[in-house]
Amino acid sequence: MVRELNEKNLIYQIRQYRMKRRVYYFDTLESTNDTAKQLCAQNKGAGALVVADGQTAGKGRLGRSFCSPKGTGLYLSVVYEIRGSEKNFELLSSLAGLAVHDALYNLFDLKTNLKWPNDVLMDGKKMCGILCEIVNISNRPKYVVVGVGLNVQHGEFPDDVDGLISAVSDFYEGEIDRNELCIELVQNMNRYILRSNALQGEVGDTIERLKACSASLGKQVRVMTPEENFDARVLNIAPNGGLVVDTAEGERTITSGEILHIR
Repeated sequence: MVRELNEKNLIYQIRQYRMKRRVYYFDTLESTNDTAKQLCAQNKGAGALVVADGQTAGKGRLGRSFCSPKGTGLYLSVVYEIRGSEKNFELLSSLAGLAVHDALYNLFDLKTNLKWPNDVLMDGKKMCGILCEIVNISNRPKYVVVGVGLNVQHGEFPDDVDGLISAVSDFYEGEIDRNELCIELVQNMNRYILRSNALQGEVGDTIERLKACSASLGKQVRVMTPEENFDARVLNIAPNGGLVVDTAEGERTITSGEILHIR
């Protein structure tokens, strides 16, 4: 059983945990990230948490769409103010991935893996996608919007997508409270993004945690960047969150683009 999202429940739990967040809840909207960016432009970004029961134009990386059936997932965007000392923005998607990984383990004992840079996998299938966007105010970076789309149960997905995705309910038979899951996830994101200082360069054991749950280490992959595509083997995760790969020309660290697992 999957419990319905409820604005009052979300607000109540945020107050119980004394989280400094203002909830903007929608039954359906185009994109939680777009709404969060609009709030930032209106000087309402500080502390914003945008949650929707469904999206009609969910966004993925590189301009792709993210299928977001109503009532079946958790679609949210959290706004963080840039303090000026951040320098590890390439690590942001991975930090959010760790937050999702921990939330799913804490609540449902699911052991997910992270596919660089921003997919959460279960049994090799995508359960969650993450999209991070910088918002400039007066031509300066002011906010970071971290969007998460998590499949809680199977909805109506296109045929070409359905066989590639997984959902929490595929692996957990008990009750799933999406309100509780939302708050647990945001708390974990705050821990990694705000309190760990990883974005300031103090990565501590964060990289080791990323390596421990990586789905990509040791894999042969196709690397796809804005400039080129090439095959490589994944060797390591760099301190800035980049992917260290072995290519025909030698070692390289990839900080943008995406990968496709070959084997």
